[in-house]
Parts: sequence; structure tokens; C-alpha cells
Amino acid sequence: MKNVTKKTEHPAMYNGPKKTVKRLTKFLAIVMVFFIICGRAQGQDTTKKVRPASKSTVTLKEIEGKEKQFKVDTTKRGNFNDADNKLPRNLPVPPGARQKTYKVPPVDTTANKSLKKNESATSTLFPALGDNNTTIPPDIGAAAGPNHLMIALNSEVRIQNKTGTTLSTVSLGNFFSTLAGVSGVFDPKVLYDPFAQRWMITAPCNRRTATSSICLGISATNDPTGTWDLYLFDADGTNTNWFDYPSIGFNRNWIVVTGNMFSNAADAFAGEMVFMFDKAATYAGSPTATTNLATGVGGTIVPAITLDNTINNMNLVSNWNGSSGGSGFLRLFTITGTASAPVFAATSFFPGVTQPWNSNPPTNFAPQNTVANLIANGDSRIQNAVFRGGSLWCTQSAFLPDVTPTHSAVQWWQINPATGTVQQFGRVEDVTAATFFAFPSIAVNAYNDVYLGYSSFSATQFASSNSSFRLHTDAVNTMQPTVRFKAGLAKYFKTFGLTANRWGDYSSTCVDPNDFTMWTAQEYAEAPVSGSDRWGTEWSNVTPPVPDLYLKDRTDDLGAEPNPSTLPMWQSEEIWVRKAQDPTHAFAHLTEDAEYRTGTSNPNYVYVEVRNRGGVATAGTEQLILYWAKASSGLSWMSPWTGGVYFDPGPNTMLMGNVINTQTLPAIAAGSSTIVEFAWNPPNPVVYTGVLAADQNHFCLLARIVTSAGMTFPETSDLYGNVQKNNNIAWKNISVYDMLPGTSAPEAYTTIANLSDQKMIIKLKFSAADAEGNNVLLTKGSLKLTVNGKLKDILLKNRLTGEGFKDQGNGIINITTEDGYLDNIPLEPKDFGTIKIEFVPNNAEEKFTGYAITVTQIDNTGGNDHIIGGQTAVFGKVKGFGTSTGKTQMGGTGFGLWWHWLLIILGVLLILWLLLRRKK
Repeated sequence: MKNVTKKTEHPAMYNGPKKTVKRLTKFLAIVMVFFIICGRAQGQDTTKKVRPASKSTVTLKEIEGKEKQFKVDTTKRGNFNDADNKLPRNLPVPPGARQKTYKVPPVDTTANKSLKKNESATSTLFPALGDNNTTIPPDIGAAAGPNHLMIALNSEVRIQNKTGTTLSTVSLGNFFSTLAGVSGVFDPKVLYDPFAQRWMITAPCNRRTATSSICLGISATNDPTGTWDLYLFDADGTNTNWFDYPSIGFNRNWIVVTGNMFSNAADAFAGEMVFMFDKAATYAGSPTATTNLATGVGGTIVPAITLDNTINNMNLVSNWNGSSGGSGFLRLFTITGTASAPVFAATSFFPGVTQPWNSNPPTNFAPQNTVANLIANGDSRIQNAVFRGGSLWCTQSAFLPDVTPTHSAVQWWQINPATGTVQQFGRVEDVTAATFFAFPSIAVNAYNDVYLGYSSFSATQFASSNSSFRLHTDAVNTMQPTVRFKAGLAKYFKTFGLTANRWGDYSSTCVDPNDFTMWTAQEYAEAPVSGSDRWGTEWSNVTPPVPDLYLKDRTDDLGAEPNPSTLPMWQSEEIWVRKAQDPTHAFAHLTEDAEYRTGTSNPNYVYVEVRNRGGVATAGTEQLILYWAKASSGLSWMSPWTGGVYFDPGPNTMLMGNVINTQTLPAIAAGSSTIVEFAWNPPNPVVYTGVLAADQNHFCLLARIVTSAGMTFPETSDLYGNVQKNNNIAWKNISVYDMLPGTSAPEAYTTIANLSDQKMIIKLKFSAADAEGNNVLLTKGSLKLTVNGKLKDILLKNRLTGEGFKDQGNGIINITTEDGYLDNIPLEPKDFGTIKIEFVPNNAEEKFTGYAITVTQIDNTGGNDHIIGGQTAVFGKVKGFGTSTGKTQMGGTGFGLWWHWLLIILGVLLILWLLLRRKK
């Protein structure tokens, strides 16, 4: 019966012809190959946790001190790795794999045209770092921060300001010399994380030895000339392989460093090593790497620089097969899981284009002027990758045509990694094969403008630095003509006795933290010194040739959209108030409290500075609208800013906000700014009674630039989100208090409200800064909170939770630690309440010249923190808050100007002098 059943259910297998069996066997074999190639890149036994083998904390001055103690190492190092030639090439694209082949339109030949520097948006700036005749090639790793540029080569590390002044130069080896066991550092890569405002640098060391390791450096702040935390990680616990050719990327969860592994014994390729660092733990000084030795997936897998801080997954990409069935293919990879438990995997996506290429040309390939010596162009490995807006952008060299290459080109991709679909593909290519392009790197700003940096070679020029720019409105798959921004100065032939005339191996192109301007550091042939050929490196940047108006949310705001800062957005120094007109702007960015005056003939004045960070002047048709609103940490948009909203149901005397005025902006030149003046008659504070009586004097101002292009991010009721996301909106809390010297502290009031239509579970966070703007004030005292109104009833009914507080009972709470908070506070729609806040010093005798107290209201509904708004009360003069000196309380006459006090003092002295004369 058993045999009968088999024959009935599976006739093809048991009784069918041999042809069917062969087809089934072939199908199963294909499936097995597919899963071997497309399955997880690594088994459980090769995933490991690795702690630092060595670590140190060092300042750049200490590194510079070491530099002076030791002579410069003049050993000539030709970093040509024969192992590179053993990387897997032209890997099979498995049948049935999820190929996404993109039919490319005719090749863009704009590289046959060449713009001059003054015809493009590209600017030649200044030299980066020169050749000290110790290493080939330079291997450029570079990045831009808010105020600095940092470049690391195989030879040295240099930090400059953005006008080219050198601030520090040290050898690459000495940079990591405080780590025990480090020798022969090479292939550095540098990135800047705009979200955490940290620099990172990585480089392998101890090549071809059992102690092969990677170095990782993390800056303490956004200033690379300060303190660095340095770490050393063993590349291979078995001590059989060594780590080469690193790539680095990051997202909100991880810093990822990948590299090719080769055996120490024979330089045989052993797989791709992936180091996945928990980013938060690493920045906190406790890095642990999850490592994965990926086999069967090729080499040089590049992690993306992820410029979307909401994305949890990491995307990676590698060159796969340049010529398979008339197409060329890449391959995608992912890292998923949690920050502390990441999972690396190969996907089944093989993005492809119908424009094949050769991945591995002859070693010396590119021509140069005056000599027959050719220059090495590397290969087609991916150089870098950027993820933003749902797209993965990457670039590589391509050798064309694919069968017998006659020249090299730069090709770039835009891919949807969720589907493996190619969205754009283009090449910078001279189809006449006269000019070669190689070693590209790519940057993409917030608007999807693209900047490519690369080298160019031809028989009629010396090896040069080039770039191409693409405005997001340009035709699909195209770049603007190439720009040779730094022409080579001499022939280049430098082998240190090896075979290859090395160039590259890579370059660096990055977006500025303003997320608009982009930078590139590229190599060129420098003039020889003492008969020795030299390479050089040059910085250049591009500012998109469009206007872009913005208002600063905070002093350090560079105009990025969204603003990566999560600090209060209601302290803009670009909006300031003066009681008297200031036509010369002598008191720019110094704010006073507005004064209520009867009538309209004696207004206060509000000033707003508007900046154009774009590459061309504005049209002069844009508008600036200024609004006021009664202060509340729960303010929303558009109500109450646009008028018609009253707190009292009748007789409607407590207007909660309105438009002050609208002005058309003048044309503003590129890189320039203008200050706009508004006359304002503020409402009478005494009309705000009832629960608002305790908080009569707090108001807010909001400035909005309106252009024909509209807002980058559509505005919602979330006021804080609108300000943070759009750089043409700024918000100012104008409550500024003066603190008289003494032990009793003045009071501040803040209104807590839910102005939405949905119930909120809110968190209230408190911080206090001293006169220098440092958040250390609560080491010298505490904040006394006195809760009033309905908010008091809510807190009394609900058990207080949070951190850094002491409940004194009856609505009185002390905040005792910096960033202390209260949470799980339920607010129904339209619930209001006020909190009186006082700073109580631990030492009653201690006098303070000034401080600032900030209250932040956070919506924690659903367990995810989202800032709604907040208020900042400033007492006296506090650094960074744009406050003026003198007593300027709302509703008083005040003396906000220094010369008022000078006149008083002179007057007193004059009276004393007259009295003394009378006595005589």
C-alpha cells in the first residue's frame, strides 16, 4: 500500500522519464547555489563580540607634543597590496535572483565638455595636505564639520579651518601612538556625524601579522582639535588573517567599519570582516563591536553614510559583476536588529544596468602628459555610499568597453534599497577615450543635489583634480560638465621600486553639516622637489547655484533641514527686541523685553536677520511674516499665531496671538544677509487674568520666510517640528529678566498646555545654565517648582514619576539634577496650568550674575518622546542667549543700555563734586 501511494502521488519521481528527474535535480542545485550566495553572510559561529584590546584618551596637543619628541619617519612605504588582485571578481548572478536591470538611456557625454572654475558653482579653495615623500598613494580620508576640515592620509593628519588656515598637522602613526600595540597605520577614513556632532576616524594597522587590528578614534565634541577617545580592536581572533582597505559608515544605531580579510600565510582572500559598533555606547566611551566574517559575498562591502536619523537599518553595497549577460550588477546588504545586537545579511537584490563595464584593468592604465609612464587607476570597487530620502547613492570607477577597456569613467547610482530598483544611473565619461576619470567619491545634500569628486588623466594634461555637480532639477541620469578645479603641475611617476605607479586609492567627498554646501578633497600631480615627483591634495567645494534663505534657530544652526539639534528651538538670536528704534543695528542680536505702551505712536521694534546661504542672489520677491503669541510650552500652529483665538470665552480680551506684519524682502546677495525691522505694539500684560495671571509677562515671536517654493517639510500643528525641520522658520521666547545681586532669586512662570484635540501624556524636562551658558547650575542649587491651576490638580491625582526631583507635597517640587524631569502627566485637550520656577542656591550667601532656566514640554504618548515646545527664562546676562545688560523687566521703564548707567553714575559724581565744593 505504501508503494502504491508513492506511485500515485509522485509519478514523475518514481515512474516518470529520466529527463524529468534531471530537470528536478538541476532545479534543486540552482536553489542550493542561490541560497548559498544569497543567504545570511555568516553563520552563528563566526559572529563575535569584540572589546577594545587597547584604549586611550588624548588631546590633540598631546599628540602634537609626541610629534616634536620624535623625528619624522622618512621610511618610504609603497602601500601596494598584491592581495588586492586576489579579490573575487565577476561573481555569478544567481538565476532567479531578484535582479533589477535598469535600461540606461544614451550615455551622457558632458564629460567631453569642461567648464572653467568661474563658469561653475565649484570653487577652488586651498591646499589640503602635501606629499612628505614617505608614502604612495595618499589614500585620502576627509570630512567637513561645522567649523573645521579634517584630512587623513597614509602620511599625516591635518585639521584646518574653512578658510584654509592649518590648525594642526601630525603624522598618522602618532595620531594613534597612545594605543598599545599599534604599528604601521594605513588607509585612514574620516567622517563627521552631524546628528551627534562627533568626528570619527578609522585605520588598520599591523598589516600581514597575527596582530592585525583596526584603530577607531571618536572626538569628544565637534571640535577635532580637542580631545579624542582612541580604541584598538583585534581584526581576527584566530590570528590567521589580516584586515585591509576599510570602509566606514553610520546610522542612528551603529558605526560600521568593513574591510577585506587576507590570510597571513598566502594573502588568500578570506572574506569581508564587518565591525558593527553600538553608536550610543561608543560615544559614551564603552564601545563593543559585533563582528561578522562574511564569506561567499565578495569583497569591499561599503556601509552607507546615513543622513536620515530616523532609519534603523543600515544599507551596504558592493560591486558584484560588471559584465554578465550584457549588464553590470551591484549587490545590496543590510544590518538589522538592535543597536547592541546587530545582524548582518546579504540581500537577494542585485541592482543592474544595461551598460556593462570591466572591473579589473591593467595595473598601470591612464596616460599623462610629456611621459610614457602610465598611472594606476585601481579597479571598480564601490568607493563610498550615502543613504538619504529613501535612496542609496554610490559611485565607482568603470573600465570601458567591458571586453577590452580603452579608458576609465566614473559612474554613479541612485538605488531604492527597499526594492533593489535603480532610480538613476550616469557616467562621467569621455567617449573619445582621450580623458580618463577614476577614484570617485559622492556627496548628496538635503535637496538631492549631488557632488562628485575624482581624478582626471590624459596625454595632454598632468593628473588633475576634477568634480561634477548635479542640481536636483537637472535631467535624469545627467551631471553638469566636469570641472578641472586643480590642474596637475607636473608628470608623476613614483613607485618606490614596486610595479604600480600608484594613485588614489580613493578620494573623499562629503556634505557640509549645513546639508547644502558640499566639499571634496582630491589628488593632483604636484611640482617635483629635489627631483622627486610629488602628489598633492586640494580642497574644493560647491554651493548650489540657487538662493536659499534661512533663519538661525540657535547660534550653531547652519541651516540644515531638518536641524539635527534636539536642543530648544525657541531661543533664536536672529529675532531680537529693542524698546527704541535701532536703525544702525548697533545692538544687533541683543534683546530687551518689550514694553506695553498706551496708544500706537510709540512702538517697540523687532529685528529679524535673514540669511542667504545659496550660490546666487534672491529674487527680491520673498516675504517675511512676523507673529506674536502668548507664551506656552504647548503652542501649536497655526492657531493661535494668526489671530482670533481668545483665552476667555467672553468678553474676548485675552487675545492669544496675531500677525504683527508682513514685509517683502530685498534681494539678498549669495552668502549675505539683511536685517528687517518691524514696529510692534505688544498687548497689555495685565489683561491676562485667571490661570494666566501668574504668567502675564511671557510672550513668543515667530518669523517665517515665505517663498514661491514653499516649505521643504509641510507644516503641521506641531510647532516645534515645523521650526526644527524648516530653516525658514525661527521662534523666540522674549521673556528676559534681570537678577539683582543677592541671595533671593527672582521667579519665572511657565504655562503648560495641551492645545491639541487629543489627550497627551507629557514629560516636563528642566535644565539650568550658569552665566557662561554651561548646564552646571544645579550643582549649586535646585529649582523650586510651584504648580498652579488645573495642572496642580492633575499632579496631585497622579503619582509623580521621573528622575532628579523631590516631591515636597501640595504642588511643590524640587528639581535637583541637570535634565531632571517629571513624566506620565495626562493632559486632556485644552488643559492649562502654570508653574512658578525659582532657583534656590545651596549656599544662601553665594551671588550669581546670571542664569537661564529652560522648561521643555515633551509628548510621550505611545512611549516615544516628541518635543512640543518650551520656554526659557533668562536672569541677568547669560552667554549665548543674546541678552542685554541692565534691568529690562516687562512693563517697567528700565535701563537696558550701558550708557544709561554711565549717565547716572556721572550725574551722581557731579552732584557729589558740587556738594564738596559748597562745603569748601
